[in-house]
Amino acid sequence: MTTATGLIDVHTHHYPQAYLEACRRPDSGFTHYIRDDGRIVVLQDGAVALAAPQPLPGTDARLSAMDSAGVRLQVLSISAPNVYALPRSLRVAVTRDCNDELEAMAAAGDGRLRVFASVPLPEVDEALAEADRALNLPHTVGLMLCTTVARRTLDDPVFAPFWEHLSRRGTVVFVHPTTACCTEGLRDYALSLALDFLAETTNAIGRLVYSGTFDQFPGIRWIFSHLGGSTPFVMHRFDNYASQFPEARAHITRKPSDIIRELMFDTVTTHRPALRCALDTFDDRQLMFGSDYPHVPGGLQVFVDTFDGIGMSAEQRTAIGWRNAEQLLGLS
Repeated sequence: MTTATGLIDVHTHHYPQAYLEACRRPDSGFTHYIRDDGRIVVLQDGAVALAAPQPLPGTDARLSAMDSAGVRLQVLSISAPNVYALPRSLRVAVTRDCNDELEAMAAAGDGRLRVFASVPLPEVDEALAEADRALNLPHTVGLMLCTTVARRTLDDPVFAPFWEHLSRRGTVVFVHPTTACCTEGLRDYALSLALDFLAETTNAIGRLVYSGTFDQFPGIRWIFSHLGGSTPFVMHRFDNYASQFPEARAHITRKPSDIIRELMFDTVTTHRPALRCALDTFDDRQLMFGSDYPHVPGGLQVFVDTFDGIGMSAEQRTAIGWRNAEQLLGLS
């Protein structure tokens, strides 16, 4: 790896001590248990929302893993369920502490770590204040949001002032799935985390398309995780049903697929045919490398092997591996 060619990984996670302590509180809005492999499993409404590895890799271990896999830079974020269920009396302070802890970790990362900061939604004014504060930190390159926030979808009109502000700022927003608003049928077999996360992302994209939110706030630069859920597999359905149902085209003036082609997606999958489908569906400029580190067994290398195993051209690997991220996140 060289500083010119190493991969940029836009989808990695860390859980600050302030966050894990908040999740363990009896008034957190969550329940939790310790799995037999030591992971802290956090449940929301009885459904699995997070399985955080323990112990988490520190900065040195993370950088060593990056070196071994040929990863130049990683962006850190707090995954689902994030902070939204925490009591309002705690949420702002915990979010600030988490963002500061991630910033400190990035500052100690030899120039190789950046941050997607969290915001204490659903209160918009408080979220705007923390967004502005965090985005002015030296290693923060965007915001992390989940597909639903306190049982509200991202196209909910209550969030319009938030999106308007981020659009004016030209903010990068990284969207990660979370436990659905209704967990009925998702509490067994860890289905909420294992499979429904992908449905959450697909539905969030659909709602933001059909509601006109993407077009209404064009300055936001969106990244959706895990290939956009099932989006590359069902692209035709976005257009088909907009043509069949008037309510699906009431707020937009162009085809849903044209809107989706302006979004970005990370490559988080270890299933090569899925990545191949995304590569065949999206333009090269829409994809960026991601690993979900440190969640998946096999660490970084299994994602790099998947990425390198689908037969991309050198130009595609350069674009998806690091150049798109450099340009979007202002890293070049």
